Amino acid sequence: MIKVMFEYMIEMDLPVPFTDEFLSLVPRQRAQVNKLMNDGIITSYALSIEEGRLWITAIGESEVHIREVIDSFPIAPMVQYKINKLTFHNSISFQIPNFSLN
Repeated sequence: MIKVMFEYMIEMDLPVPFTDEFLSLVPRQRAQVNKLMNDGIITSYALSIEEGRLWITAIGESEVHIREVIDSFPIAPMVQYKINKLTFHNSISFQIPNFSLN
């Protein structure tokens, strides 16, 4: 059976100003995000410290699956978020240029 996957945009409000408790979670948060990116679940992760906002695009079977992903974040108990199912998401990917052997 083929699993249908969808892309989601998560908009996350961070606790501003950042507390020492929140900042102490950042290394574990980064490790979790890197793991999820390597697993192909998180496709992008963008932060605005000035706005206290985080934007994440992620691939999942359902909104429930995406909530489980967010709940795995060390910072999850300290943030509020909104999940939007995307109809489509276009982006320019980083690509290594093709080299010519000539």
